[in-house]
Amino acid sequence: MKYYKPIAIILILVSIFALSFSSCEKVKDLASFDITYPLPKIRFSLDSATYQPKTEMLLYQGSISINLDSIIDAYKLDGIENAKFESVVLEIELPTSDQANFNWLSSIRMSVGATDMSETEIASLREIPANLRVLEMETTGADITPIIKQKTFNYKIYGSIVPPLPVQSLELVLKSSIKLRVRPL
Repeated sequence: MKYYKPIAIILILVSIFALSFSSCEKVKDLASFDITYPLPKIRFSLDSATYQPKTEMLLYQGSISINLDSIIDAYKLDGIENAKFESVVLEIELPTSDQANFNWLSSIRMSVGATDMSETEIASLREIPANLRVLEMETTGADITPIIKQKTFNYKIYGSIVPPLPVQSLELVLKSSIKLRVRPL
């Protein structure tokens, strides 16, 4: 009987430790929350002379820098669990006439990547309704955490052109935001 008491006490202590550790993880999971981080607007031009009918072509590419350390410090966070694009909107800024719409585009998609990392598609619109001046792409929900941890990442916008473009030159603006799932300290 003397040997059972120490074993019982050890089992009880191990169980309490396991339950408290498990509870801490559950509390951390419950305490996690989302932050929507709007990216800077990106303006670019398309010249009608440049684009000919093809199955798909690169319309624009660029890079975006995000200072994750400042976000983590500002919100006093332990880290970022998950990041994904929440919204991606492409809008015709100029000309402002109703004739300048996206009828010249049959589909569009956007991908992101970083140095030594492959591209990840984050949004697309496979069929574009007639006469739109604003395209709200459908996001894929792809986890881009490893990409944005590179601080600067690249983006590419691909489109299938149905010429002609409605005017000589179009001024476009890309508006997007990322949803970060974060863990408090």
